[in-house]
Parts: sequence; structure tokens; C-alpha cells
Amino acid sequence: MTQLNNALILSAILTLSAALPVMAANSEKDYRDNVQWAKDSIKQNQNKAGYTGFDVNSLCKDATCQQEVANPSESRYYNNPSAMDSAKMQGMSTDGQAQAVTSGFNNGRPTIDENDPAYHTAVGYQNDAYNISHGISSKYHDCEKGLVCEVDSQPRSCTLPTNNPVQCYLTPFVKSTSTQHKEHTFRLSGLPPFSVELPNPDAIITDLRFNGGFLSWGNPISVEISLNEVVIGTVPIKKEEGHCGQDGACPSSVNASLNASHYQGGAAPMSVNVGTIFGSWGWPFYLSVTNFPITFITTENNVEIGYNNSCGAVLPECQQVQSQCIEGKETRMINGISVTLDCWKEQTTYQCAFPNTCDAIADCSIQSTSCDTQLGGVCIKDKQQRLCDKQQCRDTGLICGADSFALSGDYYDPAATRSTDFNHAAAGLAAVSDAAGDVKDKANINENSAIIFKGNIMECSDKALGISNCCQDSGWGNGIGLTSCSEEEKALGTAKEDKLTVSLGQYCAEKVLGVCIRKKKAYCAFDSKLARIVQVEGRAQLGKNFGSAKHPDCSAFSPNELQRIDMSSMDFSDFYEDMYDAIELPSTDEIQKRLQQSVGGTKP
Repeated sequence: MTQLNNALILSAILTLSAALPVMAANSEKDYRDNVQWAKDSIKQNQNKAGYTGFDVNSLCKDATCQQEVANPSESRYYNNPSAMDSAKMQGMSTDGQAQAVTSGFNNGRPTIDENDPAYHTAVGYQNDAYNISHGISSKYHDCEKGLVCEVDSQPRSCTLPTNNPVQCYLTPFVKSTSTQHKEHTFRLSGLPPFSVELPNPDAIITDLRFNGGFLSWGNPISVEISLNEVVIGTVPIKKEEGHCGQDGACPSSVNASLNASHYQGGAAPMSVNVGTIFGSWGWPFYLSVTNFPITFITTENNVEIGYNNSCGAVLPECQQVQSQCIEGKETRMINGISVTLDCWKEQTTYQCAFPNTCDAIADCSIQSTSCDTQLGGVCIKDKQQRLCDKQQCRDTGLICGADSFALSGDYYDPAATRSTDFNHAAAGLAAVSDAAGDVKDKANINENSAIIFKGNIMECSDKALGISNCCQDSGWGNGIGLTSCSEEEKALGTAKEDKLTVSLGQYCAEKVLGVCIRKKKAYCAFDSKLARIVQVEGRAQLGKNFGSAKHPDCSAFSPNELQRIDMSSMDFSDFYEDMYDAIELPSTDEIQKRLQQSVGGTKP
């Protein structure tokens, strides 16, 4: 009996141990409690009336089972935790389920191919989640067409003009200097002294030369030459053949030279005195001479002037638009040389024109702007770095938006709207239905029979001098003289207010003495807005018109023509209101009744 009790206790402990979760911190306490519970349960059952005992061996089919009950294999773990750890490790290495768990755990997360199109699409959905969930189209997702787009951003550069004016300054400088010997010849006539000015006021006079014939009073033997009262010297005169004139002027000639190096005066206006000497006493008389030849031999410094531009080399794209002298005429010393110029500093303004290559990529976003070209410290051309998106889209049937979203506390609850697709489809079906009604029950119909959406020609009169206007578009019955309008004109007025007509213009119906006293306006009137819309839109597609006011064409469409008309591209918006007004929806009670009847129920 003791062996049986021990077996039952062990069996109960093993069963409970297998059924309870293992918690490392309380495992020993739980084990002790369960053992005590098992013992108490057995004692209670044994003390009950009618207890006949229990032979566990009767449940075994053979001696091996009885041996296992008497001495379970798990008993080897009792007080032997190392044996349990060993069995655990062996089980982990041999049990198939344990190996599957271990293999899956060691593999970690699956490897993702970043080049996989599906991965790209998923990342795009994630990055553009706000727009997609709110039904907003972006460059990555087109909610209206259901497209997913890949955007390849490519850097591009371009240039554009700044249109900034540039001010530059021109200043002179001596490019080169050289010394030249020059001769300046004059013919002096009249009573001395004479005023003579050389072209270069800084010229140095080195010699004087006299060569040629002239007329002088009497027959002198020599002349004395003075420059600014400085006597240069005396040269001999030769009497020439011929008679003296009545004024005493006698032909003479001179051929001599004088050294003038001792003359230190300038070459600015000089006083040249020619004194005539008679006889040997040598006193000069300052008498009149005619064409007396004198040549000044000078040494002169030749100065070549260049100009510096403060802006440096000016590009051909830049044109001078303004110029002004800001430092005027003056004589200045440059490198020890006296130089006289009309302008010593000139201010010039340039405007530069460059092509704008950024216009070709105007849709690209600007990343940065920097100066590409400068002139005189002023930027005249900018360079921009832009990012251009190249889009490639594919149809994935993308559906944007949902009933509600809560993204970062931003709740989105779309309002119910009528589907414009339904409006257009329903209007098109209505048009087809009306067309079918026109041909129903009519015999001898062929493809060229013009019977569909036929219009009626209607006219109204507009009399001169404000007597009566039966062509007004609104306010029928309120105007002066409208009571005199015909029934057709009144019906036309009502049709115009109901948007059933197409205006064809007006023409003169009656003239008196060349003056039009009555005008008529012509219209094509139709039985419904739908007929009017199909006629207007259909004729535009077929290249037909309604004729003129005087010769209207309100003819119907033939079946052949109707087949050539594209209903899907028509604008039925004028018809939508009439369409909805004509819809009669069943009441809530009626809908509930029909549902109950369809499922065999009865109204409560």
C-alpha cells in the first residue's frame, strides 16, 4: 500500500508539474506545496466510505509499464540537478522542435533586398503616409490615377544675368617717351616784332635757319634776330636782281643759320624781332618785311599716352551706355614730363547682357546661388545649382484616404460628396435612353434616318423704338408691350428660361427707307436639357453647326452620326440638377419592409 501511495503521489506531482508554468523564482516553493496537496488528497479519498483501494498496475499493459510506475525514469533527477541540466542539453540537440526554435532564433530578422521594387514601394508608402492617408496627391503618389512614382533627382547648373550696372574709370598713363628733332617754318610779313607759337610749348629751340627770298625796305646788308628780346645773332642779306617797288620794298634773299642754344625761353607765344641793318655801323632798324623765311629747329619729347580701366578687360557681352569726364583739362607732370590732356579721369557705365540658361529648367528647385562672373567688383552673372526631378510612374491601383485617421493628433474625417463619375455616367445613360426612345416603334429606320434629338426652329421679334421686345431672356409678363407677343414667342421665352434653346443670332426682318424697324432672333429649341446638351456637344465633335439666324439648321442626328459621338467627353453639368430632382428614393420603412420580405421575416 505504501508503494501505491508513493506512486500516486509521484504521478500527481508529475501531472501538476507539467500543467503549471515554470517560474524560476518560486519553483521550489510550488513544488513543495503541490506535493503536500497531493498527499492530503490521497488521505481524504482513502478515508471516504466505499473506498476499495486502487491498483495502479491494473492500468499497465506489461511489466515494463509497472516498472516505470514503481520507479519513474524522472526520479533520477531527484536531488540531482546536474542530471536534469545534462538531459536538457541533450534534448535541445536531439529534439526536432527544439532545433527548429533554435534555428529560427539564431537567424534573426530576414534579410531585405533594398533593390527590391516591393521594398522601394513600401518605403515610399511609409515616407508619404500623411498624403496617402489624407487623399492628397504628391510627386510620389497620384491619388487620382492610382499611380506610384519613382523620382530621380538630378543636379543641374545654369547661369542668368543680374542686370547690375557697372561703373568703371579711365585714367591716363605714359606708355612711352622719345626725343625727336623737328622743324617748324614760318613766313613773317609786316612790321616787327612778330608773335610766333610752336605746336609744342615744351619744345627746346636749338637752331634757327633762314633760307629763301623776301622783300625788305631798302637794300640791307644783314638782319638781327631776337627771340623774346634775347639776341640770337645776325645773318647776311643778299640783294636780288629786280627793281624796288614804289613803297621801297626791294627783292632780297637769305641763306644762313644761327645757334640758339643760349635761348632758354619756352616755345609758347614768342616775340620774334627782325632788325634791318644798313651799312657798316651795325645799328638795326625795325622796318617792314614781306615773307621773311624763318625755321625753328627744336628738340621735343614725344609722349605716348595710354589709359587704365579700373574694371580691367571688359567682356564683349558688356556695352558702354554712359560716359562723363569728372576731371577736366589740365597740364600735369607725368614721369617728369609735362602733359596736357582734355580729360584726366573719365567715368563710364556698362550694361552686360548674358543668356538666361535657367529658363530651360525653371521647374527645378533652386539649391544655391553664387556669383559666376564679376566686373569691377560688381556681379554681372549668377550661377545656380538646381535639383531636377525625373518622374517614372506605374499604375498600382493605389487607393488614397480612408474613413478616418488619427496622425499625430490630427483627425481626418472626410465629408460625403457626390461622385462626379456617377453624375457623368448616369447622364450618358440617360442620353442613350432618350435616343433609344426616339427610334422605338418607328418603322423603316435606317442608319441615315435623322430622327434623334430633333430641334424646332423658333423666332421672336424686336421692334424699333422700344415698342415691343419679344426677345427678352427673362421677366416675361412684366415688360411694356409684351402682351402683344405671339404664343410662339411666349413659348420661346419660357424655353429660354428653362435652358432648352440655342441662340443663332439675329437678322433684319423689315426695313423702311433703308432703316431696319424690326429684327428677328432665331433659336433651336429642344424638348429637354439633355437633348440640347447632346446637340451642342455632338455637333462640335462632328464639325457641324446650327446654320445662321436667317437659315437655321435644327435637324436631328441620324443613328450613324450618333455612333460617332463620344458621350464620355460631354459636359452634362446643366442636366445633373434635373436628374437628381427626378430621382424618387423609397422611404426608410419601405427599405426595411423589402429587406424583411427578402429574408422571409415579418415586421415587428
